[in-house]
Amino acid sequence: MVFSTTPNFSVQRAVATAILIVSLLLVSGTSARYLDDECPGVMGNRDLYEKVARVCDDCSNIFRKNDVGARCRKDCFYNEDFLWCVYATERYDDVEQLNRWMSILKAGRK
Repeated sequence: MVFSTTPNFSVQRAVATAILIVSLLLVSGTSARYLDDECPGVMGNRDLYEKVARVCDDCSNIFRKNDVGARCRKDCFYNEDFLWCVYATERYDDVEQLNRWMSILKAGRK
């Protein structure tokens, strides 16, 4: 009897370990998106960050170039590429609101 439960225990342990590793990778990937960014106000305003970053994501999907998203997010979205993406995604009416959100995300920057 002892031998029949041992293989099940090791399979369960392997599955639990795999689930833990995948969970940690997913969580660390999500955290890295916020921590590596150049926006000092992002930690308390992740929802705003996601709304502004959506412009860059949509722009990347339109043009399908690897560096579009990174260039768009550079300097906490304060760059020509971000403005270019706003117009490329036809968000003309959102410019004022996006500027407010970007200033909140960039707050505390020296």
